[in-house]
Amino acid sequence: MKYYDDTSAQSIVAFAKKMVGKRLRDLIGAEQLNDLEEKLDGYANRRKGHFGDLVEEYVFHKKVDNLSQPDFPLAGVELKTTPLKKHATKRYVAKERLVFSMIDYMSIIYEEWKSSSFLKKNKLLLLMFYLYDCESSKLDYEFKIVCLLDLLHNLDDRDIVQIEDDWTYIVAKIKKGEAHLLSEGDTVYLGAVTKAANSKVRREQPCSEEPAKPRAFSLKQSYLNQIIQDSLPGSKDALESLFKSSDRPQPIEELISSRCSKFYGRTENEIANELGVTYEKRPKNFRRLLVNRMLKIESNKVKEFEKANITLKVIALESSGRLTESISFPTFKYEELVKTSWEESDFYMQLSTKKFLFMVFRKIDENESIFEKFQFWNFPMKDIDKAQWVWEETVKRIREHKADALPRISESSVVHVRPHARNKEDVYATGYGTFEVKKCFWLNAKYIEEQLKIKDNGLNLDGTRYI
Repeated sequence: MKYYDDTSAQSIVAFAKKMVGKRLRDLIGAEQLNDLEEKLDGYANRRKGHFGDLVEEYVFHKKVDNLSQPDFPLAGVELKTTPLKKHATKRYVAKERLVFSMIDYMSIIYEEWKSSSFLKKNKLLLLMFYLYDCESSKLDYEFKIVCLLDLLHNLDDRDIVQIEDDWTYIVAKIKKGEAHLLSEGDTVYLGAVTKAANSKVRREQPCSEEPAKPRAFSLKQSYLNQIIQDSLPGSKDALESLFKSSDRPQPIEELISSRCSKFYGRTENEIANELGVTYEKRPKNFRRLLVNRMLKIESNKVKEFEKANITLKVIALESSGRLTESISFPTFKYEELVKTSWEESDFYMQLSTKKFLFMVFRKIDENESIFEKFQFWNFPMKDIDKAQWVWEETVKRIREHKADALPRISESSVVHVRPHARNKEDVYATGYGTFEVKKCFWLNAKYIEEQLKIKDNGLNLDGTRYI
């Protein structure tokens, strides 16, 4: 028996919200529990979507199917169950990205956003967040947040515009025959994540004979975190927005272009004078202060950058265009690194999902630099094999008790490993009876320098994106 109106999104959501604070075990009769627990033991972790199937069956009393229509077709509502984990400073954060159905490379190139197969299935999303616990049965996962997401209406207008822009960019790249070069870092909120039984699976793509990894649309983990914080009672969003009240809804890259491109070729002093940046003695973070004023922000923590996993980096080039500083990633723990596969590693996730905003200054004499350009950049998938070699070689050497001799900058044109510690006493255990100073992966300065030369900011002169 159903206790909701399956033609009404409001009725379905109201019914789902009654699950907050409850578990599946609370709904299932004792006579069914034993059989169901035996089934769950048999599945183990082989089916990631199995929990969602259980929710459909035991919460909503509906038959599970694999149709291309929404789970509640009469109301146009798609059900998504997604895990939370506890956080040190926030109550909860997303455990993973929110993954949708597969991208059909062959047919999507003929679609438009408003009538797309993605929107037909996912325009109205019923999100049921539950607290994941690896030690507990799926029947004991507790629901914490339930909300309805309308991708065309009840989101912030600026998010709606950005998600459409992300979808359009992904489709344009497929039309160009570059499905094999897609990366989650290409876009801002809506990504294209790899989804296959193993990393060797490939699919045919149009406009190219190069096979591509199967991918699905996804809302990024960082974007989900904002939805979670907005949905928690008593949560306060203290982050500054890049958008001001007078700004029209537009993709983030277009907004930044409108603010920064007018400063191209101007000296730091000229920009500082125009923007009213004054100082008695130039501080070490002067360029970052200048960049913030150019972007019309006060804080280094910006809401849109946090939601999109964008890191702003001030790049200082020599007059020759040479870059001397490599770009670091977070330190890794030796013991954890050797227990992880490449595609499940933190480093692979960082390379495939992170986007950088480079604010590029070039020295013109000993005391002055000009603002050359801004550039959004994410790691290109054509170079991922080179990064993988360094990661695998790092794991190999740690296992061979050579954690003091990890891949140097001379061994790869893309990535190297070197210390990233406060001092020589700042160490991690190797797992083999020794301790080594903390290290991390670094993108080579020369590699970033070349990327700045061969790729501009991805915008037409009117601020719209292109490929």
